[in-house]
Amino acid sequence: MKSDYFIRYSILRGIMGIILGFFLIIRPEGSVITLVRLLAAVLLVGGIFAFYFALQNKKSEEKKVNETAGNPDKGLQRLLFLTSFAFLTFGILLLLFPGSFTKFAMFLAGIVLLVSSLTQIVGIIQFRRTHSIGLPWYVYINPLVIFILSIVILINPFRTAVTLAVFTGILFLAYAFTEILQAVVEYRLFKKKQQ
Repeated sequence: MKSDYFIRYSILRGIMGIILGFFLIIRPEGSVITLVRLLAAVLLVGGIFAFYFALQNKKSEEKKVNETAGNPDKGLQRLLFLTSFAFLTFGILLLLFPGSFTKFAMFLAGIVLLVSSLTQIVGIIQFRRTHSIGLPWYVYINPLVIFILSIVILINPFRTAVTLAVFTGILFLAYAFTEILQAVVEYRLFKKKQQ
């Protein structure tokens, strides 16, 4: 059974889920852009840390060279500088063009889903050619649904991202309400057991 502290923590999680769910439902366009900007911030912080560690590695290697009069190993340093450059560049591009990134990411997802559905359809056709067993009708549902979904995504990638944000908001609300309901029930049971 959960302790009193854990029950309060569940209620707090539920309240945060409700806030996030309403934000995703009320402002789906803003939520998609906000998520992209959060990703950009994470990349920028990662790039700054990689640059810092590259500089630290450079100082460490120079110190080793001075002490041993050997050749410095610059492989890690180059990798850290390259990582820093890539993270910082990508982070800045995401901050400047969040809508374009969202469209591009959803477009790529649409292409992946299209290829996946076509691969499944070809697999079913190949199976029917090589085996004389009849396949049930529901085998065709998954590739057709994925094919239709991929076409919808490819036609309007940003609108699809917004729709996914609304759907995610609904899932957050459902999770939050069940989390709070469960916490209230467990709190009552906890109090009843203490008496």
